This record gives sequence, structure tokens and C-alpha cells, in this order.
Amino acid sequence: MSHTQNIEGLALYQYRACPYCARTRQVLDKLNLNIQQRDVQMEPKYRQELMQQGGSRQVPCLRIEKGNGQVQWLYESGDIIKYLNVLHKNQTVSA
Repeated sequence: MSHTQNIEGLALYQYRACPYCARTRQVLDKLNLNIQQRDVQMEPKYRQELMQQGGSRQVPCLRIEKGNGQVQWLYESGDIIKYLNVLHKNQTVSA
């Protein structure tokens, strides 16, 4: 049985009723990845961050903070899921 991996530097901007967000959360559960989830409907500050820093209010959006301090905003559930699968594969190989 695998354990949940806490992932620093990632945050998923989403809300509960969004079907694309739900699909992305299911993949997080399946891969046992624990990242911060920011609900843009429940927390106006997260919605504001998403629009000001990410440039769009579209969800889901994955905020990726790299080691050098650069931030990437990844939109589209399919792209986020691909990123998470690669991340999981790389962490599994290095473990």
C-alpha cells in the first residue's frame, strides 16, 4: 500500500462543483499526491490571486513554484493531469 506524498510548491485552484476540478482531484487521490487545494468560490483571496497572478479565472489551475522562485500557472485539466502523472512517475523512480 502506498502512502500519500506531500508536494511542496504546488497549489490547485479549484472549486467543488467544477467537473474538470473533480477529475483533477480524482487523479491526485489515485496517485496519492497531497497538494494544497485552494477553493476559489469559498475564498475570495484565492480567486483574486488566480486572476491577478495567473491571468485568468479559469479552473482548475495548478500553480507551480519552482526551486528558483519562478512561478508557472498551468491551466486545462488534461495538461495538469499529464504534469501530475509525470511528477508521480519521477518521484516513484527517485524513491
